[in-house]
Amino acid sequence: MADYTDYPFREICRKFGAQYTFTEMISVDSIIMNNPKIHKMLPQKNEKNIGIQLFGNDPIKFVKAAKELEKLASWIDINAACPVNKVVKKGAGAALLDTPELLANIIYTLKSSVKIPVGVKIRLGFNKTNIEEIIQLIEAAGANYIIIHGRTRNQFYSGKADKTIIKKIKEMVSIPVGASGDVFSQGDVEEYLTTYNADFVLVARGAIGNPWIFLNSEYEPSVEERKKVCLEHLKLSIDFYENETYAVKKFRKILIKYFTGVEGVTEIKRRTSSLHSYEEVNNLLNEIFSKNKV
Repeated sequence: MADYTDYPFREICRKFGAQYTFTEMISVDSIIMNNPKIHKMLPQKNEKNIGIQLFGNDPIKFVKAAKELEKLASWIDINAACPVNKVVKKGAGAALLDTPELLANIIYTLKSSVKIPVGVKIRLGFNKTNIEEIIQLIEAAGANYIIIHGRTRNQFYSGKADKTIIKKIKEMVSIPVGASGDVFSQGDVEEYLTTYNADFVLVARGAIGNPWIFLNSEYEPSVEERKKVCLEHLKLSIDFYENETYAVKKFRKILIKYFTGVEGVTEIKRRTSSLHSYEEVNNLLNEIFSKNKV
């Protein structure tokens, strides 16, 4: 997830049992131009079983970018699902669902050029459901796997993801099919795996401030556990970015998620913008949860 799944985020998720991780999506143009900002977005030295997620709309640029990165990754993941306007306007992300032949060409060109696996994440379609056509082209192009988010681009994240499409597509293709969309509990993971026959499941929004989702149970952490893991995550971020103010500012949106549904989260939200250091975050959490006697 853009601006979320950085190295500290991935480390926390792995600690709680995530079997594989993805980088946040990276523009092929930024890699080719050697934008210095991307180095913090790439897999770090100790990371294994990680895919680099790329977006763009030019097969040649995908190849140039992937060749520079393939030694860092376990696989390349093509993002053809991002619904955000600034990505779609460039003909990338979910815009590729409107040009499935181009998407297939990107996959085929990449597969012919790199030694690591290549997969793709898609939605049901752009403004209509045409996933069956897209799937056939993707498999024929040689993709090693496909991940399906059960909404069209125009739905963004509204309504409910169509989970039944996973089972239907599984019967159509021979490559592994991953499921994405509305995964907020272990129950959601199990439903995709057992009821809809997904080969694997991606946890996205459901992991923000909730690494406990990767435990094989419906575990409910105490407030003290939430505080401990939240501060551990923040400390990792500060160490990684080597800039405390920047790291804390970047972390604010995740801080709130760690305490969703907990009495006191409204006060955290109200005061989040004033936080600039680890000490300030720690003091705020101690003050709120001591005051509420949780």
